[in-house]
Amino acid sequence: MAVKFLKYRWQKCIAVILCILIAIVLIAAVFVNRYWSPILADKVKSTVLAGTDSLYEAEFKDAEFHVLQGKLVIYNITIKPNMAVYQRTVKNQIAPNNLYELKVKKLVIRRMHPIKLYFHNKLDIGQIILSAPELQVTYRLNHTRDTLIKDKRNAWQRIRPLLKSIHIGQVMLNDVKFKYNDYSGNKLDISELKEMNLTCNDLLIDSTTQNNISRFYYFNEVQFELNNFSRPSNNGLYKYHVNLLQFSTLTSRLQAYGVRVAPVEETIFIDRKVRNQFAFYTDTLQIDNFDFKAYNKYRIFNSSKIVFDHGDFNVTTIPGAVPQKRNRLLSFPNVAIFQLKNTFKIDTVQLRHFNITYQGYGKKSHKQGHISFNNTNGTILNVSNNLAFLQQNNVCRMQFNSKIMNAGLLDANVTFNLTDSAKTYAYKGTLGPMNLEKFNSVSMPFALVKIASGKLNHFSFDVTGNRNEAHGHVTFLYNDLRIRILKNDSTRYKKRPIVSLMANALILKHNNPDKPGDVPRSVEVSYIRQPDTPFFKTIWKTLAQGIKASAGYDAATEKQVKQHIKQFTLDKKNRQARKAARQKRREQQHKRSARH
Repeated sequence: MAVKFLKYRWQKCIAVILCILIAIVLIAAVFVNRYWSPILADKVKSTVLAGTDSLYEAEFKDAEFHVLQGKLVIYNITIKPNMAVYQRTVKNQIAPNNLYELKVKKLVIRRMHPIKLYFHNKLDIGQIILSAPELQVTYRLNHTRDTLIKDKRNAWQRIRPLLKSIHIGQVMLNDVKFKYNDYSGNKLDISELKEMNLTCNDLLIDSTTQNNISRFYYFNEVQFELNNFSRPSNNGLYKYHVNLLQFSTLTSRLQAYGVRVAPVEETIFIDRKVRNQFAFYTDTLQIDNFDFKAYNKYRIFNSSKIVFDHGDFNVTTIPGAVPQKRNRLLSFPNVAIFQLKNTFKIDTVQLRHFNITYQGYGKKSHKQGHISFNNTNGTILNVSNNLAFLQQNNVCRMQFNSKIMNAGLLDANVTFNLTDSAKTYAYKGTLGPMNLEKFNSVSMPFALVKIASGKLNHFSFDVTGNRNEAHGHVTFLYNDLRIRILKNDSTRYKKRPIVSLMANALILKHNNPDKPGDVPRSVEVSYIRQPDTPFFKTIWKTLAQGIKASAGYDAATEKQVKQHIKQFTLDKKNRQARKAARQKRREQQHKRSARH
């Protein structure tokens, strides 16, 4: 076939020309590889210096340009800050909050146009792939406003003397090893991430994009993905884990899947005298309009909406942990948000299909009790600790519904004043029909009372409070309420039949209203908060006043009953003592008779 192909003169001419062209390309490739590296190195170094105002330096060991493939491979790249320049910026109060250091063993550039770069000063690249790069970020809060930056030139204005434009179709960082050093707190906080991928699309730096605020650092979009992230909390009491974290600058939406916060061993809580621990899980966490630039620069968290979809939140009281007696004002939500280190503003928080459970131990029963709020859905508006923003709107509003003990439907509205020194709040709502025996998991361990029967028809409340007191109105409508008073045993509850009989016969009102057509009993409640009483216990104490008073067990009756029980217990002890004394005298008489 070769002989036939070279039979004619024109075929031989074509073959010779092709060979010459191939030879020229190969010679050009060798020439480019030999002489291109110094030119490229000089361009890269000068561009990085100009683009960062000499703050960063770039170096690499070697480069290979494959002409036929249109591919450039650069080895052992290092981009690091010039610390002498950085210290000068610190002294001049224009230092950035973040410092970056990047090391890459191999960088592949595809579809590069060296002629444009050399003759037209235009850097045009189709794709850049960085395999297994090491990225280190160091954060210090050097300033809180961009106005402190002395050089107001943008990136294009800085590189314009060297390049007319920079265009990169895509930058991919695969399997990034990421280390984050945070100096913003009282001590250095180090985070290390693996299984992280970054994809940056359509970078363009030229005169047309120099003032385009829709681009993220001149990229049309940056996509971030993190797999299997785990780390301990700063206080060492919890462990965080996220199965998958994704973020896109084009949509400004951050999504996390399989988010879990789990407590460490219970003994650690006991040793530190921390009485309450919590556990949290959500299938999906979505943050809309997340301002990554503000968070990255100044740790300011801004978002239009946060959604928690399907999950669990459990709070457990540890019986072995005895906290020091102190003011529990920090447990108030409108106080706690100002203790957070970062400034934040969230327009809306949505909770969808959550199960919330509280587990505790009764002081007298020494047994565990719990209450659950199943399939909870809610909306919280205006969550912020930004004082400048709160001058316009200082009220946080909550609306939620839930099935208590997976039975009665609870609808409630809560408001918090976020700037009032009195820490005022208000809540009102209703609870629908349910079997009152469902509350035995709470009433037995915490109050040593078992609800033998009872049907809740309607429960409503409207309460206003502050850091010192709470006042409001409670209505508790029910039928056929019967209770049993219990006492604690080492292994089980024991009945107190006489006390139970007296309570049901003489004290308890079995219905509200007493008869069909009667006016229902409603109760005005007033509760004085003690400094060591936390927020949710304050709510329970306030509502419990109305519930007990509606059932006939108001404050005056409770005082009388406690006096009767105390006297009954004292009389019982005296009878037992007299009986023991008589028994002892009989035994002594029996011994004397036996001697005689």
